[in-house]
Amino acid sequence: MSKQEQVKVGNFIEEYLQIRKEIALIIFLIDIRHDPTENDRLMYDYIINKAGTHPCLIIANKADKIAPTKVEARVLELQNLLNPLKDIAFLPFSAEKKIYTDKVWEEIEKYL
Repeated sequence: MSKQEQVKVGNFIEEYLQIRKEIALIIFLIDIRHDPTENDRLMYDYIINKAGTHPCLIIANKADKIAPTKVEARVLELQNLLNPLKDIAFLPFSAEKKIYTDKVWEEIEKYL
């Protein structure tokens, strides 16, 4: 995505989060296989600082792409990188293989 497109998307997200009153939960997707990118960090900071009135859930997607024995440790590592206070839930998820979905849906249902 070009810098110009990033700015456009950023403006759209900012406007949407400020105007939309019906938002019950912000779900932020990150890739479990990689450390947060600069864009991930910027979006996380934005969610925390500008959309702080909305609850947030961080989903570490593509959990099927790493060994099952490493998933929990990797989620904790990602949380330490983005949210060392651990005041936001970080959960693994795999859209492709439909694993780790129960806990994610349990968390989402708290806000419905």
